Amino acid sequence: MIVQKFKDKMFVLRKTLGFIYSHYTFAAIGRDILFILSTGAEIYGITVFGRFIDETAKILLNWNEFDLNSYLGTESFYYLLMLLLLWVVLQICIQGREYLYHVINENVWKDSQKEMLAKVSSANLEDVEKEEFQDYLVFVPSYSIARITSAYDNFSTILSNIIRFASAFVILFGTMGWTALLLFLFVIPETIAVHMRRKELKAYRDEEVGRLKFLNYIQNLGLGIPNFAELRVNNIYSYLRRKYKEEYQEFVQGLLKKLFGFYTDKISFSIVGQFMKYGYIIYVLSMAVVKRLSIGTFKALYDYVEVIYTSTFRIINALSLMSNNLEYVDEYFKLIDYEGFGDYKHGDIKLKNGTPSLEFKNLTFAYPDDPDTKILKNLNIKIEPGEKVAFFGGDGSGKTTTVKILTGLYRVKEDQYLIDGYGIQDLDRTQLKQKLSVMFQDFIHYHFSLMENVVISGQRKNVNKDLYKEVIEITGVKKFKKEINLEDKSVLGKTFPSGKELSPGYWQRLSIARTLYRSKNVFIMDEPFTFIDDMSAREILNGIFGFLGEDRSMIYITRSVNLLKNFDRIYYFNKGRVVESGSWDELMKKKGRLYSEIKNKDGK
Repeated sequence: MIVQKFKDKMFVLRKTLGFIYSHYTFAAIGRDILFILSTGAEIYGITVFGRFIDETAKILLNWNEFDLNSYLGTESFYYLLMLLLLWVVLQICIQGREYLYHVINENVWKDSQKEMLAKVSSANLEDVEKEEFQDYLVFVPSYSIARITSAYDNFSTILSNIIRFASAFVILFGTMGWTALLLFLFVIPETIAVHMRRKELKAYRDEEVGRLKFLNYIQNLGLGIPNFAELRVNNIYSYLRRKYKEEYQEFVQGLLKKLFGFYTDKISFSIVGQFMKYGYIIYVLSMAVVKRLSIGTFKALYDYVEVIYTSTFRIINALSLMSNNLEYVDEYFKLIDYEGFGDYKHGDIKLKNGTPSLEFKNLTFAYPDDPDTKILKNLNIKIEPGEKVAFFGGDGSGKTTTVKILTGLYRVKEDQYLIDGYGIQDLDRTQLKQKLSVMFQDFIHYHFSLMENVVISGQRKNVNKDLYKEVIEITGVKKFKKEINLEDKSVLGKTFPSGKELSPGYWQRLSIARTLYRSKNVFIMDEPFTFIDDMSAREILNGIFGFLGEDRSMIYITRSVNLLKNFDRIYYFNKGRVVESGSWDELMKKKGRLYSEIKNKDGK
């Protein structure tokens, strides 16, 4: 068990150092070189300072008066000048190392956050919704990223202080012999006690990930400007404040209790270590007296004792810190290396140009975290290229889940979802995304410029201005721009001071325009007209049909019957099943479920 843990940490250490030295080679190697120079300046400076004391003592004992010209030619002045030069070198190295540390640290934050975003963007909804993945997303930004740089710095501290220790030990060994190793033993009790306390802190934070996730949710909910109206008017803020205080207080109380033990042990064992160190200094003094060493030599030995003691402490403490930090860093690499079904369950088949057919064959689906509850049951649906179909049904009927499967966000058996006759998992992963443009029911309000809200989904950096003009005309965005005096560059939403909030209907028109701007082969729109009046919805739908033409397909998901007669085929969903399907005329003639729905609505 211990050997395996050691191997695991060495593996994470290699990944951490590989991350640092491969991404920031110049800064990392530069810090190492600067430390070698600073160590040399420090160690040699101790010897020089001892000689300065001895030469200065001769002047104090032999000179009756001070003559500056004479002093400038003495060994005392020479060593003083050397001390100044060594101090300058030492400060340049220290400040240079500090600067390069910030260079590395800031870039680690930038690059690790970028990799996290890339990981999430390449995952599938089935993966992202897993508790393990969610815990990573909470834990990593709060604890892991900062410790990537810390673990690297701990490693750097260990190597540099080994050099520092070895240099001082060789010199002290010449006078004190093997007793110099006692300084190593004096440090061990404190570092072991501190290491055990750090492990307790790590275990506590691991246990509290769920609470941290809840606290993050409350904070994001309370600070989200779009939520302000409901939270303020209905006095929800008082509940949020109370819950946040209660939950955070419990977390902090437990944390502070652990920290109290940490610092109590640290102080207690540190005092013990210092007592033993000063006892050893008395021993050094006795040896200096016996060997009739000069004051400067004793001062140098004293400083070398301090260097060995502090270096030993820093080495062992850095080992403890690094071990602890690597456990945190491991969570980051687990997230980045996380493999869900989207990472490896795909083939290499590429679809032909044009609009593909989409087909479900006896599709049955349950969410991964609740496999016993079948959300969809034996669905048989086929959408031919160019068809405009509607999925109709009430809440909980399975329509939105079907959309998520159509878009590849959830895993199904490859023979249950066919695209142009190929099982979805036999396709190259990019193929489905290249064919679909989707508007989800819970669409996002992007607090960017009006134009960015539309073109953000485009695959090219340059804006297709003709396409942009066309889609804002179809969706009525152009009209409301004039009505409320907006420009293409006007910032929307209230996140930024210059932002302008829109009505839900205007936001929805922007979302439809964004979906059209992607200009794919198959368009899926889940409740696209929830906040738009019936007359405007009809106008927009007619514009969409004109935009799509005869070759491109559309899947319209709705609980409203108002626009259903415009579609080639209607699939009626109920409790996860398609209970009937056909054109509007066919279903009205059949006088089945849809007919009854409309009859009941009209009260006839």
